[in-house]
Amino acid sequence: MTKTKTVSVLGAGNLGAQIAYRLAFYGHDVTSYDINDDAIEAAKRRVQTIAGNYTRDLEGVSEDTAAAAAAAITFTTTLEDAARDADYVIEAVPENLEIKRDTYTRLARFLPEKTVLLTNTSTLLPSDFKDATGRPEKFLAYHFANNIHIANVVEVMPTRDTNPEIVEQVIEFAQTMGMRPIRLHREHAKYIINSFYSTWVDQARDMWVKGVADIETLDEVAAMIAGSEQLSPFLAQDNTGLGVAYEITKNRAATGDPLAAEFSRRLKQEFIDKGNIGKESGQGFYVYDENGNPTGLSEAAKKKYPPVDPGK
Repeated sequence: MTKTKTVSVLGAGNLGAQIAYRLAFYGHDVTSYDINDDAIEAAKRRVQTIAGNYTRDLEGVSEDTAAAAAAAITFTTTLEDAARDADYVIEAVPENLEIKRDTYTRLARFLPEKTVLLTNTSTLLPSDFKDATGRPEKFLAYHFANNIHIANVVEVMPTRDTNPEIVEQVIEFAQTMGMRPIRLHREHAKYIINSFYSTWVDQARDMWVKGVADIETLDEVAAMIAGSEQLSPFLAQDNTGLGVAYEITKNRAATGDPLAAEFSRRLKQEFIDKGNIGKESGQGFYVYDENGNPTGLSEAAKKKYPPVDPGK
């Protein structure tokens, strides 16, 4: 490994916590930032779950080793602490353009000159908010897949303003945390991973909203075609978190898509507002047992909704 880096991860949700843990597991000095104490307490619980996943899924990882990585993460609710002496800041705040712009604007005044900024956005283009960073030459997209201890790829996507030397630097940095860097040669909305994945999921969401088939049938057919439950669209959204699904679909709804608008409404009113945000909370489209295994559809997922006809 190259020299240990000081890295802050902004946002300690599902993927932000995974990134922070991954960095700590590979020996980097890590600070995890979120907006308040409740979010930090949730992040600490999330990190403990991730440590268990490493022990369960990766050969040769002992409980002591996994626990040591979790204990090495520093948590904070202030951007000033997160910025202090950071070689890299990896942003994983909600997939909302205004939240991202606001976060970078507030962060900018605390950053050392050396800091490179990396956004884990999954659908937005880094050019959409590069001006808010105050250092577009040291800013680019760095998109991780979910379950990064298994799907250990990171998409590296610069803007036209990103210094080419910084691109090479962050490609090397990815390797110091056991990640395989995937270089994109130009900006592309949804990147490679989500260009494949979102098409699959959007079709499933639309068929559910139109009343073509129920969730269980759609997931069953998808798993059969893909040869894996990993690409069962609704199960996969539970794994990622329904908050992420909501932000992404809300962006699509804003374009006037009636199917996306109805899916967003159902997510918000029937799931998220009731505290059911996916596997992490024990219930989303599916209900999960204490080991995180799905036991069947939730009541909200089984509910009969009026179908939407986008042609009317």
